[in-house]
Amino acid sequence: MAILLDPNEPAINRGIKTVGIGKKGSKALTPGLALEILEDLKSGRVSQAAKGAFFAGLCAKGIEPDEEVLEQAFAPGILKEPSQLLNVIIADAPEFARWVCRQLLAGQTLDKHTAYDLGKFLFSDEPGDAARGWIASFLRVRYETDDEYEGLLQAMGDTLAPAFKIPSPSGEPIIQIAEPFDGVDHSYMITPLIGRALQAQGYRVVHQVGCNSGPKSDMNLWDIAQALGSTPALSNSDLSMDKPVFGWFFHQSLMSQALDRWVGLRHQVIKRPFLATLERFVNPLKADILIASAFHPPYGEKMMTIAERAGFKGIIIVRNGIEGTIAFPLLREVRLLLSARQKDGSFRRHEMIVENTPAIDREEMIEKPKAADNARLIENFVKAGTSADQRTGNIKFFDLRVQSTCEGFNKALTWLKENTR
Repeated sequence: MAILLDPNEPAINRGIKTVGIGKKGSKALTPGLALEILEDLKSGRVSQAAKGAFFAGLCAKGIEPDEEVLEQAFAPGILKEPSQLLNVIIADAPEFARWVCRQLLAGQTLDKHTAYDLGKFLFSDEPGDAARGWIASFLRVRYETDDEYEGLLQAMGDTLAPAFKIPSPSGEPIIQIAEPFDGVDHSYMITPLIGRALQAQGYRVVHQVGCNSGPKSDMNLWDIAQALGSTPALSNSDLSMDKPVFGWFFHQSLMSQALDRWVGLRHQVIKRPFLATLERFVNPLKADILIASAFHPPYGEKMMTIAERAGFKGIIIVRNGIEGTIAFPLLREVRLLLSARQKDGSFRRHEMIVENTPAIDREEMIEKPKAADNARLIENFVKAGTSADQRTGNIKFFDLRVQSTCEGFNKALTWLKENTR
């Protein structure tokens, strides 16, 4: 399949999107694009993080003849010795980070302890953004292991501010809803209404939100929350207060400055790194239940394992849902991957298939959705039980999606109640 590139984007961005896709999708640079990247490298127009990410993808893919022109930015023959190229690119990084980069280049995986130590570097203020880009790209291209995810997640938890490390106030069970931070670009979100419905059933709902790290950029859950007038939680102790209508919103920038710094790095790395998955599992409140989504098939089981290791007692992963959100589609079945912790610490897993009987003949498609429009539909629904608004032609889709998704989560939560020990 051909890779569609925007010619208005910087050459290095197009290069990363070409060579840094993954095991099966990466392609060779065209001669023209290789020359553009070379010119930008020689003129200093490529950031350190982008340089690391690009050459990690290139080396993981394998360097082809038309790409050898890039050696002119360094030294003759250096592309034939990737280890020498690596040493030049990441020269400012600490020795441990350089060692990890060499391990990844050699095809090695990391154990949990080493991944934790790596996370300490990645989220530190030490120099080495080229190494950070290299590591993020290399892990993505060859897929992270479960132990690597667990160690990195532990290091992410260590970066939380003191206000988000205190014990959560006693009360109703806590459900953590964790949408992808880059949101949606072809649909409206109903997540605040899901939070509202779950709270009416005796739960406290917390939404993990953050600044948009891309690649989508139209709107995310936090954009909608702000349009609804919601404010971010300032501490775990906020849960001692009355429940907000839609639940609490825990913003990454307040929880961890170290994680928030990666927003800028991820805009340079381009392709989604491990953080796009792991940031949704950061669990400051030690929530009882996690609800998240895995749009791409291979990630469903992997996310289940991450959530189990992260300490959630009940887990709901939405598979085959609407891209960028936990909401259900209306024209195809949804698979809910469920996991319930047992007395001995093991987990019982179950796949629940939710089949829709739609009263529609097509799926919703919104070009460039706006947070203000989305918030208005939510406000209408809260007031009248319907999103009825003559200014939009997607009323039926919105209301049906709320109904279908809430019914599906009710079934999933019932299974978790019956099977958690």
